[in-house]
Amino acid sequence: MNIKNRRSAHLRLSLFACIVAACAVIPARATIMQFLEVEDLTRLSSDIFHGQIVSVETVWNAEHTRIYTKVRLRVDEALKGSTRRSEIITITQLGGERDGIKIDYAGRPEFSQGESVVLFTTPGKSSDFTVVALKQGKMHVAGSEVTRDFSGITLVDPKSRGKNLQTLSIKSTRLTLDELRTRIARTR
Repeated sequence: MNIKNRRSAHLRLSLFACIVAACAVIPARATIMQFLEVEDLTRLSSDIFHGQIVSVETVWNAEHTRIYTKVRLRVDEALKGSTRRSEIITITQLGGERDGIKIDYAGRPEFSQGESVVLFTTPGKSSDFTVVALKQGKMHVAGSEVTRDFSGITLVDPKSRGKNLQTLSIKSTRLTLDELRTRIARTR
């Protein structure tokens, strides 16, 4: 092989290595889920809360192998379940950032202190709760408007099956808090 061909081969190999390295560091962010209506979320949930986020804290598990986010919420209204108004409950979910290390996945609901939310939940491992259906189980409340945010997840039509899965292009939906209450109450 002559020098020109060796340089060309070396250049192609270097270019290939750079492409492989670049692909390795670009995060793949796709969570595919069946779209769930409010009624579906209600049936899957043991407790549904409307309240204010009091605090958000990330913690390591005992083995220092996983990071969890602990969200404390003051309940303004229990839409399903036995929680009382003004009670402080804890939501625990896998993921978050601690000590410069981040554990994340597409569709993980994120919380901000002071945020008003409706959460669809099930009991966790101790006296805490877990959000149902990732982001689908968290709704942001502003005044009397409720917004469902589907960014970071690919939704499929629940009527489609197998090789014929139909994706839905829904980024968010809005409804009133009264409409949400009515739909939850009708489904219980």
